Amino acid sequence: MGNWAIILTIWLSASLWVSAVQAAEDNLYFSGTLVNEPCVLDERDELIKLDFKSVVNKDLYLNGRTKGRPIVLRLNNCDLDVGKRMVNITFSGNESSEPPGLLLLQSTTVQGLMVGLETAGGTALPLNKNHPMGELTSGYNALNFNAYLKGAPEVLANRTLGLGDFEASMTFELSYE
Repeated sequence: MGNWAIILTIWLSASLWVSAVQAAEDNLYFSGTLVNEPCVLDERDELIKLDFKSVVNKDLYLNGRTKGRPIVLRLNNCDLDVGKRMVNITFSGNESSEPPGLLLLQSTTVQGLMVGLETAGGTALPLNKNHPMGELTSGYNALNFNAYLKGAPEVLANRTLGLGDFEASMTFELSYE
């Protein structure tokens, strides 16, 4: 009973204040989804920024792509009692058409340069497809993959990449089986 009195007093005080400033009715919404996932993504990996630094265009013309830069997603507190033992990843973003599966960059001066993803062993991880990343173990798990830059074949053949800054963004989704 004592709690109701406190809540009622707070509600009356808030109501008097709200009407004084003419607040709109129902202008704050909350939503979410409660799920039972076997692992928790480390909060440091919720937003990953990978800086390729300076890339020499001559290396791209010679090799067609850069070396892969490692990315690690850390999964903590994995509980196999949930019944899900496999983890999959899907990368989503503005996909290239030629070659398909790569992330298009945004730049005013650089043309035909894309970001590719691959496993640590070099297997391609095309965008907008589900990729099995292995079996989970109890506790800590790491998902390792690489990101690289690749030039479009026509742009590389014509040597018309251009120079300047570039950026791109994509999302990833983890699913469990």
